[in-house]
Amino acid sequence: MFHVYRSTVVFTAIGYFGWLVCSQVVIAGQPTKHRTDWFCQAKYGLMVHYLNGVQNNPEHVASLGRQTSWDECVREFDVERFAQQAHQAGAGYVIFSALQLERFLIAPNATYDRLTGYQPGQACSQRDLIEDLYQALHKRGIPLMLYWTGDGPAADPQAAQRLGWPIKGPDDFEFVKKWAQVIQEYGLRYKEKIRGFWVDGCYRWTGYDDQKLAVLAEAMRTGYPDRILAFNPGVESRVQAYSRHEDFTCGEQNAFFDFPLQRFIDGKQWHILSFLGMDWAEPGTVKGKRELADYVLMVTSAGGVVSIDVLVYRDGQMDRSQLEVLKELRPRLAARQQEVHAWRQGKAVPAHNKAWKKPARLLNVDGHYELRPSGGVHAAHYGVDGDPNTIAQAGGEWPWTYEVHLLGLETIRRIVIHFGTDYATELEVLASADKENWQLLGRFQDQKGQPVEIRLTEPVQARLVRIRGLKPDGPNQPGSQMSIAELEIYE
Repeated sequence: MFHVYRSTVVFTAIGYFGWLVCSQVVIAGQPTKHRTDWFCQAKYGLMVHYLNGVQNNPEHVASLGRQTSWDECVREFDVERFAQQAHQAGAGYVIFSALQLERFLIAPNATYDRLTGYQPGQACSQRDLIEDLYQALHKRGIPLMLYWTGDGPAADPQAAQRLGWPIKGPDDFEFVKKWAQVIQEYGLRYKEKIRGFWVDGCYRWTGYDDQKLAVLAEAMRTGYPDRILAFNPGVESRVQAYSRHEDFTCGEQNAFFDFPLQRFIDGKQWHILSFLGMDWAEPGTVKGKRELADYVLMVTSAGGVVSIDVLVYRDGQMDRSQLEVLKELRPRLAARQQEVHAWRQGKAVPAHNKAWKKPARLLNVDGHYELRPSGGVHAAHYGVDGDPNTIAQAGGEWPWTYEVHLLGLETIRRIVIHFGTDYATELEVLASADKENWQLLGRFQDQKGQPVEIRLTEPVQARLVRIRGLKPDGPNQPGSQMSIAELEIYE
């Protein structure tokens, strides 16, 4: 992550579907409860970085140009405004930062003051922003979680030295035990008001291992044993589990790209965290309304959870452009869920097309990262919208890949590809059941832009289908950059 330095379940169509997906924990043939059931049913929530280096830094837009004492900055945060906007965004929960690197915390903590030597108000705000956030969010049925850190106030010389940071070796528990005392005070004070912790800075290279994480985990469940935890080992190539002491994956990624095949990974609830702006705690949106809804649908249809980092200003107001995108997320998810199995009732276009309205992506030719639409208008969903007059086309790279997620393991016997005005001279079609292993269904050369049809002698089981435009143009190649007017997939 960047360093700057009661749950309500609404049983709409998507809510009921989510409840089914999130209730599939089975032990000895019998369903059982899991700490993260409420988290899974929430589907998505917000992450907020409220920090001295952001909201109290006049160089950062979130400060509104103001710099005061940290105590005064925290007093200016309007919890009612923030909670109402979180409600408008459809947030299933909020993860709010308690501190990061510097000495400043968002609520009083006598243990912290005693251990670090700071006086009340010098490091911990005198306002109890945690309690105030809980009260405002709870009225709207939004659970509160906290962003915490494993390295504490590592950038503050006084606090770091007195707490015993850095960790000096595998047998050095001084810092971890003192830091556990600090969080125990909060755990006892807030009890079930804090539903979970997302814990940054638990890196192996700083000395963390399962023994030290066990100390933190025990302290973090003080006052509420069902508090859910995730420990961050740093950004990895994909979402994966880290510690036996966590309940959900930290999932820090620099883009909303990875997605799960099932709810749990190594026994941990699958969860991803990334930013909606250009970076952590930045304004604007890197995904539009349809793109974000399709991504969240991909994740939650398998039982995963998405945390969305948003920019909140000093006064508690969310970035307007981000709020406008988020306002439509919950309704769009409900509407999209109605379309998922439309082909079963013959209500797709064409009637039994499994690809219709499924989440689609524009990827680089190898499928390793996402591309923007060509000209900013040829979005991925135009290739599966049932309208041959709209096209999906990637921008920035001429060879590219079109990917469609079928939201489940589906039988495929026939594929039809309709191109727009542009087509690749050479292309290939692949399918995958696990997003790791890809089966080549057909390779086509010397194309002239006519529809491509594949009829399989043996059906395949797949969750994903890709069309790779390999050779857009060149000597004796009449094609250009591939554009997809419609992709059709049938059983």
